[in-house]
Amino acid sequence: MSRTSRLLLIVLICMTALIVAGLGSYAAWSRSHQGVVLGSVTISGVSLDGLERSEAEAKLSEIESRQGEAVIEIVVNGETSTVTAAEFGYSLNIGELVDLAMRSEREGSFITRWRRWLRSPWDDPIPLELFPTATIDQALVEDYVKVLDQQHGVRPMEGDLEFVNGRPVPSYPSPGWLLDSAEADMEIRAAALNGGGTVRLNTVLVEPDTDIEQIADAVAAVEQWISGPVVLRDPDSDAELVFTAEEIADATILSFDLNRSPSLRLSIDRRLVTRKVSAINDRVSTPPVNAYYEIDENDRVIIYPSETGIGIDADAVGALLETLAAGSDRQGVMTKVAGTQPHVTTADIENLGIRHLVSQYTTYHDCCAPRVANIQLFADRVNDALVPPGETFSLNRHVGERTEEDGFVEAGTLVRGELTDTVGGGVSQFATTFYNAVFWGGYEDITHKTHSFHFARYPEGVEATINWPEVDLVFRNDSPSHVLIRTEYTDTSITVKFFGDNDGRIVIGRWRNGEGRLRVVSPGGPRARVVSAMTSERTEEREPPEALYRANPELAPGEADEIQTAKPGWTVRVTRTVKQGEDTQNRIWTVRYVPRQEIVEMHPCLLAYLTEAGVVTLPEEEETGAGAGESPATGEEAVCPEPEEADVAPVLPEELTDRFPELLHEEEGQLPLDEEDGQSPVEEEEEQAPVEEEEEQAPVEDSDQ
Repeated sequence: MSRTSRLLLIVLICMTALIVAGLGSYAAWSRSHQGVVLGSVTISGVSLDGLERSEAEAKLSEIESRQGEAVIEIVVNGETSTVTAAEFGYSLNIGELVDLAMRSEREGSFITRWRRWLRSPWDDPIPLELFPTATIDQALVEDYVKVLDQQHGVRPMEGDLEFVNGRPVPSYPSPGWLLDSAEADMEIRAAALNGGGTVRLNTVLVEPDTDIEQIADAVAAVEQWISGPVVLRDPDSDAELVFTAEEIADATILSFDLNRSPSLRLSIDRRLVTRKVSAINDRVSTPPVNAYYEIDENDRVIIYPSETGIGIDADAVGALLETLAAGSDRQGVMTKVAGTQPHVTTADIENLGIRHLVSQYTTYHDCCAPRVANIQLFADRVNDALVPPGETFSLNRHVGERTEEDGFVEAGTLVRGELTDTVGGGVSQFATTFYNAVFWGGYEDITHKTHSFHFARYPEGVEATINWPEVDLVFRNDSPSHVLIRTEYTDTSITVKFFGDNDGRIVIGRWRNGEGRLRVVSPGGPRARVVSAMTSERTEEREPPEALYRANPELAPGEADEIQTAKPGWTVRVTRTVKQGEDTQNRIWTVRYVPRQEIVEMHPCLLAYLTEAGVVTLPEEEETGAGAGESPATGEEAVCPEPEEADVAPVLPEELTDRFPELLHEEEGQLPLDEEDGQSPVEEEEEQAPVEEEEEQAPVEDSDQ
């Protein structure tokens, strides 16, 4: 390598070392001066050179505080007040200024910044002066201007009108003096941002929005309003409504608002009108009439239409009163309105759909028995019942429990196969009559129960019993119209009528002395439901059990009483067919009547003789709980009278002579007397008729229907 080459190499190495050393020195310097202001930066004459960020912000805060203390003199109409810029929220953009200062000498690429650093020992940095931006809270300025306006201004007074003690009291308009808010705001803001100063403000004349003529016109209108009475007359009578000037004044509602047209509004409190109208309404009005229906003596349904009521229209009277009070003519005619609707309209009655008698059924009974009172009371409870379409009707639910408090009395009821008196007994005759009206009217049978025993006073198979609360009779109105139920009775009969709409078809039936009759009064139209029925021949006939004899110490020694007659049992099948147009429905059910046992009661002594003679068998002890000579009520042995003569035998009661002929003495027709018994003969009693079949409420061992 030549000497020149070596020199060049040495020079290159030295230059490289210098560059590396310079770069390292710049890097070290940059790290040491990170976070401080570089170069020459001033804000409002304050230098920030070499200050850290927090120190720079503190310097600027001092400037902000000093400038915020600038005093502003406010002079309004010669009166002076002072305020500082800080009171308006004076502030500088400190954060933005510090960001700009921190960027000084740090702009450009790395080489540019390094070269600038290399020249710094010989070249002064370029000075950077930053100018702050001041701001204030505009809302605080506006609030201060409002305070000045309240202190130095006088607002204009608008005109007004009030109604005091029945007279108009006007308030006339007047001008005011107010600050020019826009000018005051602008000048105070400029002084606060520019370091204080004096702001001179003046008030200006402000005219009101109204004038005296408007108030004068309103006063005249009110004076006319209360100038005298207003009289309204009824065109159909001599009645009249008089509203005196004092009443009008007391009831006047005045509203005055200059922002609307017309500014004055007068009205009458409607309570005055209502009170005055109510006082004469009965004299001049016609009340509404509700629609209703009646069933005449020929079972025709007659609808009496509703009538709309005619009365005074209080709203119209109030409006007319206000019109007349505002004008010169203060007399008028009362306004009537035909709009008072009845509670029940003709349409309401017609919508029930009750057009004609649909079905009627009558059964008969003997007069004056206790059961008749129960039947008639039960009928009264059911009379006028109304069954809507689709609804069910229950006799038990509608009438309720039969009690003495409700007027029901004791009468025959079938209890455990024996007729016994209970409260409300005998009403099964009503149930049977009611059921036949349902049956022949074609209505849906929900539930019913036939009697356990057959009674000739009821149609065989087509009958029903009822008892509280288990045994009920329920039907559903499956027609499109309501069903009205009417009941009628005499001393010897009970009738149930169903009114509704079966397209004109009317069926009337009855059952009397074991025979029935059904009559179609009107066949009806093509949509009528036609009911037909058939009861089969009797099958499965069963003989009654042997007679039941039992003691009753309340009877005379020679008296016997047949309290229940014997009757066989049997089974029948009932078929009901309901045809409506092309639709046919059949229902078949089986009715089983159980045999009825004969029951004979007699004095215990007579029962003992018959038992010893072997012609009478006593019931099982668990059934009676007493022997032949005992009272079934107390279980104590009855004391039989001693015979006066040993050869005189007791006479067999006449009602038993045919039953026990083998006990008659061949010559005298008397019962042999055991001399050892020493009992006196039984006195002969008049024959008693068997008790007629009685109604029952609680059948026992009834077969399924």
